[in-house]
Amino acid sequence: MAESSFVYNGVEITWLKHAGFRIKGSRVVYIDPYDIPEELEKADVILVTHDHFDHMDVKSIRKLSKDDTVVVHPSGCIIEGFESCEVGVGTEAEVKGVKIKAVPAYNVDKPFHKENCVGYIVGIDGVKIYHAGDTDRIPEMKEIEVDIALLPVGGTYTMNLQEAIEAAKDIRAKYYIPMHFGAIPQTSADPEEFKRKVKGAVILKPLF
Repeated sequence: MAESSFVYNGVEITWLKHAGFRIKGSRVVYIDPYDIPEELEKADVILVTHDHFDHMDVKSIRKLSKDDTVVVHPSGCIIEGFESCEVGVGTEAEVKGVKIKAVPAYNVDKPFHKENCVGYIVGIDGVKIYHAGDTDRIPEMKEIEVDIALLPVGGTYTMNLQEAIEAAKDIRAKYYIPMHFGAIPQTSADPEEFKRKVKGAVILKPLF
């Protein structure tokens, strides 16, 4: 039975749901938290990849925030009432000791994600994690070198399972975790097939 969390070099990565993750080391970082319950621990930093409802869920951001939480987001995201840090592709920042780089994320042959969308490379406690955001397989992935890559596999709005399997060959990572499938309509995928075809695949189950 798959677990919800994976620990690498002391950093815990928990798949919350859909594209939402908690990264916990010396700081608590959330990426794209969506439709979450109240009882999760508060965030030091929250990253938002773009402004769609299932990624920029202000209600969930509010639940996870404390007085000094910083929300990092690309332009086009209207997030009021929080300390924020706006980024664009290529922006590098350090927020509360967490290193953040915004990288390209976009659709090649779909209309959904063209502007104001990013992925992130997060550096925490010496571990580098790539959250691809909502994206197709794109040439820029060949420049990604990290410890762990979080890749959408559900199709329709992002790359599908087979495209993600090919993308994993482009990205230099030790481990690959599939995401963005099963939580909303038209995003289905078989994670076991991903595991069979991707060396270093780690299959997590959503926390809720």
